[in-house]
Amino acid sequence: MSTPTGMFLINNASLLGVKLLEHLYLSLSATLLAIIIGIPLGTVILNRPALKNTVLSVTSIFQTIPSLALLAFLIPFIGIGFKPTIVTLTLYALLPIIRNTFMGLTGVPPESVEAARAMGFTRWQRLRLVELPLALPIIVAGIRTATAMTIGITTIAAFIGAGGLGDFITQGLSLNDPRLILLGAIPTALLAIALNFIIAYIESALSHRQRQLMKYKKIKLTFIFILLFASLYLMIDTIIPTAFKSKKNTIVIATKNFSEQYILGDIMADMIETRTHLTVRKKFNLGSTAIIQNALLNGEIDLYPEYTGTAYLTVLHHANLVSAPQIFKIVKKEYQQQFNLIWLNPFGFNNSQTLAVRADFAKQHRLKTLSDLAVISPRLTIAAPAEFLKRPDALPGLKRVYGFRFKRVIQMQPDLIYQAIRNKDVNVIEVFTTDGRIPAYHLVPLEDDKHLYPPYYAAPVIREAFLKAHPEVEKALAPLAGLIDEKTMQHLNALVDIKHESPEKVAHDFLVEKGLIKLSPQAGEK
Repeated sequence: MSTPTGMFLINNASLLGVKLLEHLYLSLSATLLAIIIGIPLGTVILNRPALKNTVLSVTSIFQTIPSLALLAFLIPFIGIGFKPTIVTLTLYALLPIIRNTFMGLTGVPPESVEAARAMGFTRWQRLRLVELPLALPIIVAGIRTATAMTIGITTIAAFIGAGGLGDFITQGLSLNDPRLILLGAIPTALLAIALNFIIAYIESALSHRQRQLMKYKKIKLTFIFILLFASLYLMIDTIIPTAFKSKKNTIVIATKNFSEQYILGDIMADMIETRTHLTVRKKFNLGSTAIIQNALLNGEIDLYPEYTGTAYLTVLHHANLVSAPQIFKIVKKEYQQQFNLIWLNPFGFNNSQTLAVRADFAKQHRLKTLSDLAVISPRLTIAAPAEFLKRPDALPGLKRVYGFRFKRVIQMQPDLIYQAIRNKDVNVIEVFTTDGRIPAYHLVPLEDDKHLYPPYYAAPVIREAFLKAHPEVEKALAPLAGLIDEKTMQHLNALVDIKHESPEKVAHDFLVEKGLIKLSPQAGEK
């Protein structure tokens, strides 16, 4: 395949296989755990009306909670990645399994139970040899529902660094690349259909043969089904890459959810891979500062790029603005004292933020500064990422310093806000000054004439314990200090956001051009 689409599929084929296995691993782990918990619960609530109502009500409540909200709730308690994802997926999968187990057991013909009782079967023997085999088709139907539902919900794992096909979807949204979105969505749908078909076939076979099989054959089928399910799970667990397993000589690099972060993350990954013996694991697209900060403090990640202004205002909660060198000194000192985190030397560029409007809109209303915009803000609609609503250097600060009162504030993914202003769905968007789409979309960034925003110099932040164990990381990243100015970063961002080059390629080509690496990291050589 020599077409762009064909080359895209070829270039992403191996990664697609990895993400597919991660998705299966997460989905089947949660489903198997739900089976282990759900079937016994379904049998326990039999003939116990009060307990039945409680169990079914509680598991039904979990169905009403948005999956992302449940994940966000769990993060402070069990961190990011595999654990909260499995807990969330298991809670969602419980209801159909418990409900169908209960329904299947209550649907067992009374004469079958009476015959077993007359033969002297104990309660456990009746359940194991008569009731569960007869209820099995309905139980399997519940497992089928739970599996299909879990496959779809597993895409949320991408938001907290657990992997899976959702990584393609979130990256596609962040990079405005429909191919990546489809690369995640289509296999997810096909996977759900395939597993639904397999389990439905087992369900049909059990129902068709049930009346013809003796009870011991039914038990055999039950064990065969469980064995097949467990074998598939163990097979995936065996061949799954080490994405869920920590290694002594592994560094975990994280990023937030926009192009510049991906590029900086890949630049650091390439430098470490080519200049040290460490294995790099990437947990990109983790979302907000709060999630990454929590993951860093819990030791779930080791390194990520942060901005001095964000750390100064959002993390350390300082209010008084000082000069850029002073901010860096304060951030560096207090991060080490409070969090045992080390700020390495900045990359060189200042990615400040401001508000932007279309060039024709700025000309029509004679807009040059944020003060100019504040005057007409009650008539305007602004689009911005979620953090904009709460950060002190964003909407709250704009209200306090400039008196902004927007007619409407729309929360959007970082990339979608550019589409919104290009389509004239909104009047104003939040922008970062190194974004390559500013000139491409003919936008005018407005001057911060009252100095609301602090400097936002980007730099690597690393856990002190990890740096002490692996001091070679600082040496590997040292050549990046002061290497990237604003114009260069805007150009690199444009290659990803406008020309749709992958962040990995952009990072690699930049380092090759600067003479910092010679071999492609994909080549596997160090």
